[in-house]
Amino acid sequence: MKTIFYATDRTVNSAPALRYAYELSSRLGTQLVVFNTHKMEPIRVMVSRPPEQIEYHVIKEQKEILKSYCAKHLKGGLEGKNIIFHVVANDSVTAGIKENSKNLSADIVIIGRKDKHTDRGLFVGDIGKSLVENLSCPLLIVPNSGAKPISKILYATDFMEFDIEAIKKLVPIAEAMNAKVHLIHISTEKEYAGKEQMEWFKDMLQDQVEGENLNFKLIFSDTIDRELKNQVEQIGADLLVLLHREEKGFLNKMFHTSMVKKLEGHITIPLMSFNTLNL
Repeated sequence: MKTIFYATDRTVNSAPALRYAYELSSRLGTQLVVFNTHKMEPIRVMVSRPPEQIEYHVIKEQKEILKSYCAKHLKGGLEGKNIIFHVVANDSVTAGIKENSKNLSADIVIIGRKDKHTDRGLFVGDIGKSLVENLSCPLLIVPNSGAKPISKILYATDFMEFDIEAIKKLVPIAEAMNAKVHLIHISTEKEYAGKEQMEWFKDMLQDQVEGENLNFKLIFSDTIDRELKNQVEQIGADLLVLLHREEKGFLNKMFHTSMVKKLEGHITIPLMSFNTLNL
């Protein structure tokens, strides 16, 4: 892992998420890209300079503003920190994040969680959903209030092969932070696929994933959001990880409007999503 990409709206309320992104990049030994999209004002016909020249100077100015914002909110300023700053002109926050995170070969994209203070509805709503479906790397959504360092990770699995691929990518991150990974499967009695599939999954996991800090748990419940909240609290998890698939899965249900509202109010830790298209 080489690059963490953090997209910010530069508000005061986003500062804790900035600090979280920096601390994570430091613990993982990666470069941090701090990114911002700027919506250009319409250029008047009468201006004397070419539009490209105007945009260049505007973006240069916005990059300096971004640097000042980070220097203000990061302990010790910017000296000695492995950070680069990237500002682009784009009317679409989603498109800006998607295109530039791919161009910069990001290993993780971090965005702040939507709250009442956040401009333009950033980030969970439509933007978060679109990024989950289209990013070429995992997405990490962080509460704008910040979060604790990661020592316990909760991964919700559906006993699928793609889960194994996601866990294979997650384990090195966990090991770098000496974090324990708790694997849980939540199912209703009616939907439960059977003990055979669970044993198959555990066997496959042991064959392909090395690491001692893995714990597995099966839970029966009719309310996924409530049970996830319970497990987060019981385990004391610092990060919740899920897998997005086109046809079904936890994250699809979570991004349903009603589910998002429930989780926004109940689950306050960072949320990371993997997409099967990128595994």
